Amino acid sequence: MKELLDVYQQQAASRLSLTPWLAHLQEEAMADFTRMGFPTRHCEDWKYTTTDTFLKETFSTKPASLNDASLFDSKWRAGFEHAIPDVVMNNGQQSIAEALKKKLPAGVLVLSLSDAILLHADKIKPYLNQITEQKHAFQALNTAMLQNGVFIYVPKNVCIEAPIYLANWQDKAHQAVYLRHVVVAEEGSSCTVIDDYQGEEKAVYFTNTLTEIHLAPRANVTHYKLQCESKLAYHTGHLALKQMAGSQFNSHSFSVGGKWVRSDIAIALSEPRAHCFMNGVYAPGEGQHVDHHTVVHHQAPDCTSAQDYKGILSGHSRAVFNGSVIVAKDAQHTEAKQQNKNLLLSKNSEIDTKPQLEIFADDVICTHGATVGQLDEDALFYLATRGIERPDAMRYLVQAFAVENLRSVTHEGLKDWVATLLNQQVG
Repeated sequence: MKELLDVYQQQAASRLSLTPWLAHLQEEAMADFTRMGFPTRHCEDWKYTTTDTFLKETFSTKPASLNDASLFDSKWRAGFEHAIPDVVMNNGQQSIAEALKKKLPAGVLVLSLSDAILLHADKIKPYLNQITEQKHAFQALNTAMLQNGVFIYVPKNVCIEAPIYLANWQDKAHQAVYLRHVVVAEEGSSCTVIDDYQGEEKAVYFTNTLTEIHLAPRANVTHYKLQCESKLAYHTGHLALKQMAGSQFNSHSFSVGGKWVRSDIAIALSEPRAHCFMNGVYAPGEGQHVDHHTVVHHQAPDCTSAQDYKGILSGHSRAVFNGSVIVAKDAQHTEAKQQNKNLLLSKNSEIDTKPQLEIFADDVICTHGATVGQLDEDALFYLATRGIERPDAMRYLVQAFAVENLRSVTHEGLKDWVATLLNQQVG
């Protein structure tokens, strides 16, 4: 492993920023990366997800083929294709700010990370790497390689109605792309961000993405993560969030791509009356491994959280779900709900699920649960008697299993597109 660590250390050194405060963050992160090393199964949070296959590959840091940000207000096409956004930013061809200045309300910033650091350090410095608690080497490596990404700033009481669409596409063999997105929603503001990860079907590549979101009092942010990359790709993602009084956060995560995927979410409800809702569907197929870890930390009273994750596993696949809710001593009147349900479509599929509650307050309402099952053969037989072929019947039952999660998606075109993805995966 030491030789591989040296490779990534050298790559990080070549990307060291000329901005002193940023270079300091990178150097600290590289020290953490060197100290931690890549996680092994001896680490409790990586007990069911081995890094062995990842460590057999070597990825280089070439510029991404496409990393764009745009206002996405067109309808989604059927299947896997998107309607082309009104504005697309290819690397170096035009700045995101120039492309979007006619579409954004006054004061809103949507900039490349490098432009934000150069032009708006006062706005990004208080948040960059301040929300994330780096617990493993992949997170530290993202900060050490920090260079690409998007900064979104929404001023007080400004509402952006059209979603901000971040398209991340990879097609270069053994390429590593490190993305860092920072979203700052000031008091009373609102926005929606669609974070879409795709790639060439047969390409082997690595995506390491980390998003930090700060919600000021009464801010409202909705975040969609669409992970539908190459079935040979490696993906690590982390979403870190801090919520202030009366803020609302909605998370929708859909994962159907990747050979080896690890997705983490860490939410801190730091002030009273903050609320978060986390909705997720993962559907690994033949040869895929998908791991979700979530942590919701209730640090203040009168906050609510709800998690609803469902897994649909087919072929020779494996999934991991570890959902944790921590209620601090002073977080009285907390309401926290968590459920994880899984559907195994194959005898060769496997799920490890572990919902957790750590409660240090005495006036709370907290529930959690997990289920694992298979398709109802009686229901399949009933549909067969109505002339419905078994593959179609399976798709109907899978759609019924995930219907509540899909119903939570308010963008109709996106909802239809995710339903199509699930059908493709099952079929």
